[in-house]
Amino acid sequence: MSAQILKSIASRRTIYALKPELPTELSIKNVQATVQSIIKDVPTAFNSQGNRAVILTGATHKAVWDSVANAIDSPAGKKRPESVRDEAAGSVIFFTDDKVTEGLQENFPAFASAFPDFANHSSGAAQIDSWTALEASGLGAHLQHYNGYVKAALGSKIPENWTVQAQLCFGTPAAPAGEKTYIENPVDILE
Repeated sequence: MSAQILKSIASRRTIYALKPELPTELSIKNVQATVQSIIKDVPTAFNSQGNRAVILTGATHKAVWDSVANAIDSPAGKKRPESVRDEAAGSVIFFTDDKVTEGLQENFPAFASAFPDFANHSSGAAQIDSWTALEASGLGAHLQHYNGYVKAALGSKIPENWTVQAQLCFGTPAAPAGEKTYIENPVDILE
């Protein structure tokens, strides 16, 4: 079992070249079920379950990414949001619920300063697990961080107390990932 998990982790790669469609055997409901399961099961500090996610597709996906591109002044800075708008089938938007974090800070003051970091760690786990699972389902994806722009574009569609953490942009791969090189980075055992 661990060999399959490790293979999935190694296969998860940044793929920017996407087609704005899902593979024929996959539906947006499959994507939703996968992300929902991960949001439910990824560990959180004190089992606080502060991760949130929404999936953008269709006209909403295009409108949000168009808004992001239009909010950026630099032509070079617009390129990635425009490619997401035009080439991705959808985006998973990851959030943390600030009310959950604030509640933990109030209830466990000894750890108050650490809870924002804990929320970020848990969100990161949900992002990577979702990316790996969607890749294993036949999707290509890349992770973006246009957080403030995306929050502004979503406006009242999401609660004010949700902080945008990342965007996982997905679609059918149009080209494979580039070559990956590795550094020497041994894991030592200390006894």
